[in-house]
Amino acid sequence: MASDSRPQLMYFDVPGRVAGLRILMFTVFGKDGWEDRRVAFKEWPELKATLGLQYLPLLSIPGSPPVKVHSAEAMMRWAGKQAGLYPTDADAALLADEMMTTVYEALSKAPRPSSIVTADMLPQLWKDFTEDPPPAEGQKAKKAPMSLYFSYIQDRIKGPFFAGADLSVADLALYMLVNYFVKGEIPHISAEYVPSTFPAIKDHHTAVKEHPLVKAYDAAYADSSSAVHEVKEFESSSAQK
Repeated sequence: MASDSRPQLMYFDVPGRVAGLRILMFTVFGKDGWEDRRVAFKEWPELKATLGLQYLPLLSIPGSPPVKVHSAEAMMRWAGKQAGLYPTDADAALLADEMMTTVYEALSKAPRPSSIVTADMLPQLWKDFTEDPPPAEGQKAKKAPMSLYFSYIQDRIKGPFFAGADLSVADLALYMLVNYFVKGEIPHISAEYVPSTFPAIKDHHTAVKEHPLVKAYDAAYADSSSAVHEVKEFESSSAQK
């Protein structure tokens, strides 16, 4: 539960869906003005049943009554506005919203363990999700789902960020998605998949990582733990539930 005066962001001890959101929370509240509650994977089965939608992240904002939100995308807008990283111009906000929604939509369609999808099915499912299939004779080439999303997103990057010189919440959303691949949170796909296939997204990720706000966050949390190495085991246990 959040303290009386600080918002609390609850998520697993990995970057995951909140890699960009944590940066925003730090930008707005500093290191001590919010609670970064990181849940161990072993805690999840017992904790899950206590949550309104039974998934993470969960943002708890103190108040009367307190506010609890499960949507990472909504949290990004909330924190982004406070950080001055959400466009005030309506047209610019529309484009930023589209990119954020596209990023989270791509993530929502990705393979994940369930009562139907077993752990041993995931490598092939991820291959089908990311690798373009060979074209059938006499037919146009088709893109794999993730390739389709990344190609569309890549075309929207003006450089170095979506809108040009200024970082926005949309850039931090894409940073989050790319982190899944390059940080090893998707153990079935090479960390070189995005950098080697989508050069503009590679350059975008580098530019975001080198931005002063991101570097300040990385420096402040340099000693933080991470359970990325436990993701594959967690997937296996989740598929058995």
